[in-house]
Amino acid sequence: MVPDIRNATPQEDAPPDSEPKPEAHTKIQQTSALLKLPIEVFQTITWHMDIGTFFISLLTCKFFLAAAQSRPNLHRHIGSLPGLKLGFDSIPTPDLLLQFRRRAAESGCAAGVLSDLTLYAPASRIPLSNAVFSPTCPSQPGTVAQLATAHEGGAIQIYDLGKHHVRHKAELQIEPPEDENGSRIEILKMAFSPESQDLAVLYRSYKYTMSPYDGGKLPECFDLGSTYRLVTFHRLHAKTKKYFYSSSQQETRNINNHDDDTPVGLALASNGNACISWKLPAKHNETKILLIGRDEKMMEACSHDPNPDVLPIADPPGLPAARYKERLIFGVRFVENDQKLNFYKPGSPIHSWYTPACNPSDARSPPISTNAAWLNIENVEDDVEEFAIGMPFSAAHCYGVTVDWSTAPMCGNSYLALGMAKHRRASSNHPDVFIVQADAIVLSTDCEHRSNPEEGRKAHSWTALAFLAGYRQCASSLGTVIAISPGGTRIAAATWSRVLVWSFSPKLLHQGELQHYFPKHDYNSRKGFGRLRPTLLPSQGVVHSMLWTNETQLYATTDQGLAKWDIGHRSEGEREHLSLAYDAWPNAAVAAPVTGSKLQQRWPRKPWESPRWRN
Repeated sequence: MVPDIRNATPQEDAPPDSEPKPEAHTKIQQTSALLKLPIEVFQTITWHMDIGTFFISLLTCKFFLAAAQSRPNLHRHIGSLPGLKLGFDSIPTPDLLLQFRRRAAESGCAAGVLSDLTLYAPASRIPLSNAVFSPTCPSQPGTVAQLATAHEGGAIQIYDLGKHHVRHKAELQIEPPEDENGSRIEILKMAFSPESQDLAVLYRSYKYTMSPYDGGKLPECFDLGSTYRLVTFHRLHAKTKKYFYSSSQQETRNINNHDDDTPVGLALASNGNACISWKLPAKHNETKILLIGRDEKMMEACSHDPNPDVLPIADPPGLPAARYKERLIFGVRFVENDQKLNFYKPGSPIHSWYTPACNPSDARSPPISTNAAWLNIENVEDDVEEFAIGMPFSAAHCYGVTVDWSTAPMCGNSYLALGMAKHRRASSNHPDVFIVQADAIVLSTDCEHRSNPEEGRKAHSWTALAFLAGYRQCASSLGTVIAISPGGTRIAAATWSRVLVWSFSPKLLHQGELQHYFPKHDYNSRKGFGRLRPTLLPSQGVVHSMLWTNETQLYATTDQGLAKWDIGHRSEGEREHLSLAYDAWPNAAVAAPVTGSKLQQRWPRKPWESPRWRN
């Protein structure tokens, strides 16, 4: 990294009438010698820089900024970034420099150095391994992403993840039945409903009794067993309070289960149906899936099936019998307006199975199907079949599509998703992961004329567009944690404590013409797809979960606390350590204006510049 020499003078860091130290004098001489180099030498240095170093050099010294006015240098570096390069030969050099700085910031260049990092230590040393994120709900405008953390005694803290700060939203308390007052509560799993934003909490209540006091002998504690319960905190709305949670509005359901089974997954639908996956201790490769229902009316007395359905797992016909023998399911998630369930292997970011069985009142549950799709790659004789396609994260709608087989007006829909290789040739630690695309052509009379990404999961054939270079599959129990920004412009993947970010333009990927979007050294003209290079973010502990609140801010729960990276174009590499217990703003707090300029806040006056020093 180039040193900061914006205001380098022989007497910069010393008070008047004082001699600089020998090591400082040597550093000043070296800096002065660097500043005396001809502009051509600076241009040669910037020519051989990588993109991140060149981008940082523009922020460190006016001499590097002057050297960057070279059109060959700008064309070389801007050609190394993804994006269209058409029309750059005719624009002035200052505008070309602005285009490079804008594109470098959008691509996340040097985000590991320039990203603003804030770390919130957990309250009372409560681990965040069971904490869950709730993304912004598109159907409820004005809402923000939230974080729920579990505490001792059945307490739950809700935080709003704002753009500039974290606010403490509410504190919820689980209320056990009257006959269990005084029992110990252990929160096992939590999950937000993706549609209604209701919060489901699976907890275990331990009953115990104490023997009577007998003289000097200490009383003994006797365990009377435990009970599993599922509590739902409904998200309410009032005109004065907007959206909020309340401990007085909680719905409790008993869960009949063996004490030896371990819950490993929890999902909640907007109609109140819940899905719990249990790991059986006696069978290492089997998981029990429980569907638990309730009445559709939210605030009335609910009834549920005391014996929830146990869904069998079955592969679709035609697949080899020796394949897909692993039957261990951890993660569960409701998708497509709660019409389908996705199941995830331990540590896998892309679902391995799915089922349309979402209602426990059905007389017969359909089997769970394997997530397998075809992947088309140019100049490859056979389509690659063994790929698992994740939920589409971006969709584009187009009117007036022309096809050869019909003259009727058509509409086209394009979908982007992540595809991971499942074939045996793929490395278990370095699987091939692509951004893939699927197209759907429908009659204009049958089209809803809107882009819905979840509709793309019905496609069976996909085309590889971009290869995610540097992707790793973590071998630990946490696996690889993936988060995609709401606009689909950034993908973050965390393997243990290593966080990588890929940046791209989904709009240009939908349009095609990849040879004009990717740099020449990152485009495979024979196979027709490009390569995206990642940016490594500064590590802040082992990552358990991640969430993008917008296109530039990434939150993560780690073993060190709640981490927040801001890789926007205004980030300057600031580091801040706060606490969720003391520095998270109360919900009723009002932001006060900050006095003084930003320059005075970051670089306060030196002691000898103050009036007290002069007097």
